[in-house]
This record gives sequence, structure tokens and C-alpha cells, in this order.
Amino acid sequence: MGLFGLLCLALAAAVAAFRFTVDPVSDWISRLDTAAISDTVAQTWFAAVLAAVALVAAYWGWRLIRTTIAPRRPEQPLSIAGSGPEGTMSIPLQQVAQAVQEQLSTQTMFRKVAAQALDDRDRRIIRITVDSRPDRTYDQIVAALEPAIDDLRTAFDGSDVHVQVMVHLDARE
Repeated sequence: MGLFGLLCLALAAAVAAFRFTVDPVSDWISRLDTAAISDTVAQTWFAAVLAAVALVAAYWGWRLIRTTIAPRRPEQPLSIAGSGPEGTMSIPLQQVAQAVQEQLSTQTMFRKVAAQALDDRDRRIIRITVDSRPDRTYDQIVAALEPAIDDLRTAFDGSDVHVQVMVHLDARE
């Protein structure tokens, strides 16, 4: 992306230098063979190269657009090693998120608790969001969240699940 930006800046500088007839740049541009450009466009391979560039640009654009779309819920259940008689246990992450939400909802210092299981660009995430009353300090909030976070991190140790916690502090009145 940065290389493309640098090429555009260099092209813009060359056009400006040609317009203001800066001697070395104006001389270089006047020596360009304009017939070579039309000969290249007339070649049979040029259409294939142009189509390939268009396909790569379309793929790249689709990937960029796809990353801006809201994260989706993970469809694959998580297999936790060593948690069952066969050595693994599969559990949907949304079920884990609901359990965390129920556990944290019992805390009276939180006005609102939300927990989601997300799949953000192939990264599985448990996202916990809490809104706190204004009479609580940050240390009190973290102390209330710490057991749930530690439990999640212990349960998902060695897996590809990440835990995110967002704390919204209400304004003091």
C-alpha cells in the first residue's frame, strides 16, 4: 500500500515538474517514445496482464472490504485439550460467553454486562464489555473482573481464543 502511494506521489511530482518546465524532468519526458506505449497496448499479452492486475485488485479490494464488516460469531466449537475422558471437550464459544455474562451480571457495581463470542478475521475472541457506576474506581472494577478473566485465560490456555475486556466508566455526576 505504501509503495503504491509513493509511486502516485512520484507521478504527481513528475507531472507538476513537466507542467512548470523543470529542465531535467521536462527533457526526460520529452524523450519518451509515445509510439511505444500504443505498440505495447496493441500486443496480445497486454490484455492478459491487464486482466490479471484487475483480478488481483478486485481480490485485494474484497479482502479490505471484508475486514471492515462486523466480526461474526464463531461457527466451530472450541475443543479444549485434557478436559474429558477422551482427552478433549468441545464447547460452543457463545455458550462460554453467556456463562461469563451471567456470572458478571451478579456484580452490583456493573450497570450493564455484555459478553460475545466473535470470529474476527479468523481470530476467535471472547469480548466482555462492562459499564460501571460512577462511584467505583478502576481498581475496584478490575478486581471484580479478575476472577472471570483468570478463569477464561486458564481454560483457553494453549488455544487460539483471545480474551478482550472493555470497561466503560460512566461520568461522575
